[in-house]
Amino acid sequence: MNILVINGDCIQTNSSANLCHLAYIRGLLEAGYQVTLLSADGRDYKIDSSMKIPDEVTTYTIYGVSLYEKMSLKKRNSKNNVWSSEKYNSKKLSINNVVHKGISKMKELVLALYGAHGIYSTFVHKAQKFELDENFDYVISISTPVASHLLTYNLLKSEHIKGNHWIQIWEDPWYSDVYGFNRKRKIFREERRILSFAEKVCYVSPLTLKKQKQLFPESAHKMFWQPLPFYYQDNTKYDVLTNEKHYGYFGDYIPVSRDLEPFYIAAKEMGIDVNICGNPKNLFKSTEKIHIYPRLPLNELKMIEDDTNVLVFLCNRQGGQIPGKIYQYSATEKTILFILDGTEDEKRILKKYFGKFNRYIFCENTVEDITRAISIINEGQIGCVKDYPLDYFEPQKIIQKVLNATGEEI
Repeated sequence: MNILVINGDCIQTNSSANLCHLAYIRGLLEAGYQVTLLSADGRDYKIDSSMKIPDEVTTYTIYGVSLYEKMSLKKRNSKNNVWSSEKYNSKKLSINNVVHKGISKMKELVLALYGAHGIYSTFVHKAQKFELDENFDYVISISTPVASHLLTYNLLKSEHIKGNHWIQIWEDPWYSDVYGFNRKRKIFREERRILSFAEKVCYVSPLTLKKQKQLFPESAHKMFWQPLPFYYQDNTKYDVLTNEKHYGYFGDYIPVSRDLEPFYIAAKEMGIDVNICGNPKNLFKSTEKIHIYPRLPLNELKMIEDDTNVLVFLCNRQGGQIPGKIYQYSATEKTILFILDGTEDEKRILKKYFGKFNRYIFCENTVEDITRAISIINEGQIGCVKDYPLDYFEPQKIIQKVLNATGEEI
């Protein structure tokens, strides 16, 4: 089969979403399919050389960066965004906060001119002129960004591309995203419209699926969910002759979406060795045992991961999306501390689903319960939990279920 994958971003920039995009592509190749990729040109982006598009993929890129995005990318690449716990108690920053709010409001007004899809509208406008004289068995559009789905619809409608089946993969919902930035009626209407176009819609969390069916009942019959595939299988062996535990949290932890503070406090009080890599930079302070790093390229991150034998996974505070790191961690032979967060119903569903694998040490996101779980790990009393790579989330297996629109049980 020949399959066209469409994504409106440069998938070689370092982000968890792009790792998932590449994992889907690898799964298609492993399944023996011919893969064509249409995505954004990366000339203005900061490329991670470790994130390579496989040579077997026929690749087309469209340059569609808006003026607003050019300015944002230039600023982002020249300046690191610095967060600090001091901002919560420093009077000196009050004026800066007022200025920051004013600038943010101006940005909102400028972005509003681009419509619901914001800066990606420019990419869609240019990319919808793309044409391929080939009939594909499947067309798969992957968000983020959501504009990937809009572009796919425009291309199919104009017959610039042809496909027997079209599947939308939503790694995150739009209107009900975890950050709460998109709770606007125009986004709700546009999401409903885009969902109405699809033949099938795949989400990557049972919680998201449940919520989306409630929000968009007219498209509920098209919806199903499958977990994300892992990006690569890590068979790195940690020195089993040592009893020392080295913990690692690798991923972003912006407070509005993930509350890492209870783990940080517990780790500090217990004096365990921890590496924390991700944004926001400087939210927590390094100590003798706790080392804080910003987001790192994959090749640099791997050196730190190789010195870690306990991986820390933290659920989102709300929204129901499942951070993709858990699937990558599940492909290792390392102990996984699974910190539950969200509503009681969300935590119950997540623990029920992931608990069946006997792979994770679960705890609530409180200092007390994290301390309890760390003690269990350090003392080697993990019971029936086994540190072994799960092949359940292999890319080939996941993408085959997506193509067959096979829904995962909750």
